[in-house]
Amino acid sequence: MLLNHPGPGDLVSHNNHFAGYGTGFEGQVNVRIVEEDGTTIGSGFAQSSGGMGVIGEFLGEITLSQNPSGKRGFIEAWSDSGKGEGEQPSLVRVPIVFS
Repeated sequence: MLLNHPGPGDLVSHNNHFAGYGTGFEGQVNVRIVEEDGTTIGSGFAQSSGGMGVIGEFLGEITLSQNPSGKRGFIEAWSDSGKGEGEQPSLVRVPIVFS
């Protein structure tokens, strides 16, 4: 899994585009924006062009559900393993700055 937009240190606002390369169970890639303390303030998903088990491009948009309480956080992307809820074997975290 590779999340290449936004990149480390990029400014993030209320509506954000994300993009990268990866795959997931049934080709789905999950994305969320979290504050430094781990509070999720936005979530979404995208479909990988590669499908299940084949790495491909993904892109999408994520909207914050609430205003961040601080200036820094993370955008995270992962694919479910298909074995059960909550598993995130391919989780990537990119540090971001809230504008």
